[in-house]
Amino acid sequence: MERRRSLFIRIRARCERGLLLALTASLLGSCGPAATPVEEAPRNAIAPDRVPIVLIPGISREVGAQLRGGSLMPFSALALRTDAERLANLGDPRFAADWRKPLQVPAQLDLALRRSAVRGLQGLIDRLVREEGYLRGNPDQPLDKDYPENPEAMRTDLTRIASLFVMYYDWRRDLPETACLLAHRIARIRALTGAPRVHVVGHSLGGVLARYYARYGGRDVVQDRDCPLDVGTPSATVNDRGSSGIGRLVFLGAPHHGSAQAFRALLQDFNVFGVMSVGLRDAVFTMPVAWELLPFAGADGRVSLLVGSNGDERIALYEPRTWIDRGWLVGDATDAERRRFVEVMLARATRLHQRMQEARSAEDAVPRFIVGSGCRPTPARALVENGRVEFLSRSQGDHPLFSRVTVPGDGVVSLESALGVPASPTLTALTTCTGHTGYVEDLAVSDQVVQFLKR
Repeated sequence: MERRRSLFIRIRARCERGLLLALTASLLGSCGPAATPVEEAPRNAIAPDRVPIVLIPGISREVGAQLRGGSLMPFSALALRTDAERLANLGDPRFAADWRKPLQVPAQLDLALRRSAVRGLQGLIDRLVREEGYLRGNPDQPLDKDYPENPEAMRTDLTRIASLFVMYYDWRRDLPETACLLAHRIARIRALTGAPRVHVVGHSLGGVLARYYARYGGRDVVQDRDCPLDVGTPSATVNDRGSSGIGRLVFLGAPHHGSAQAFRALLQDFNVFGVMSVGLRDAVFTMPVAWELLPFAGADGRVSLLVGSNGDERIALYEPRTWIDRGWLVGDATDAERRRFVEVMLARATRLHQRMQEARSAEDAVPRFIVGSGCRPTPARALVENGRVEFLSRSQGDHPLFSRVTVPGDGVVSLESALGVPASPTLTALTTCTGHTGYVEDLAVSDQVVQFLKR
């Protein structure tokens, strides 16, 4: 009985403090009046030598399950709108591309996943908390530190502000849309913590997003539009280049030059035991990020993506006719809306790739540490025979053409793409041997990342 009473008191205290109040309106009735806004709550400022760290994960099944409404929902639930209204609103994170209220998604993901391991980054989180004294917190309310990584006594301590944040996001959407949202949340973290700068660590797609933010802030540079979000201050806080607010930047297995896995996802569905299709390809087709992660084209606009009996074939990947003529479109290739969607996606991806390859002094102003792996065969091309495209898996290493369709990498991102950032005095590169989600599980890599962030 005493144990139950103690538990009740702890739950009531947590409600009264409103630790989860800002993240879910369903608790308002049970917790009573709203808690004091975090901006007005008493707190100790971040120590001058403690720069907050923002971690940006890549694509993960954990986030995917939440986005589609639960692991038992069909994969088709991940599909986004492809109509003319959606195309007109690309780059605007306020626009609902599905049934969700998009600006609420990051907070909802944080609430749903704060007890789950952060794929590709959890080892670093644990180390920063346990050995370096960081406290993981809610990006929207840095006094909310109710995460299992933190010492139990710190989870309800409203006098200590958090210094480590994970930025969840809807990775299906357009990259500049997500950068707008990222810029807004980082501006908010800086305002609430009083920190002039943050360190940023991006894994996989999170690294590409972090690099875009460092170069362009929250602006949509494809359509030359400002991010429509602000933090109660002039819009320059969000739309200025992110580099001005970044102390150090770390990339872990980020596909800076795209990935053949995006091409594969757009062409090939996943099957269960080779019998039942799960329908994921239909959903991937609607995701702007899949098109934006396609391998970058060369100066001639072509990409070496196919291997046949007559050798390698360079294809005009960003020409809509290529997709139509080769029968690569999902569904009815004669549908005008579907064709228009593909045209816009390919044109937008082309422009985005061009902007990401332009020289940008703002990016070079930030000390950066970039890590890629080069010991695992990584898909880079597909086999083609009689017009049929086939992708080999790592288990097919005995295939006579295996060495021609794979390159060194981490199994998902090639080493060339992971290190695909122009050399600079402010850039430190490291090649290691690991799988795509194992970078920070390697103690040698983790050591170097932590030391880099502490300099």
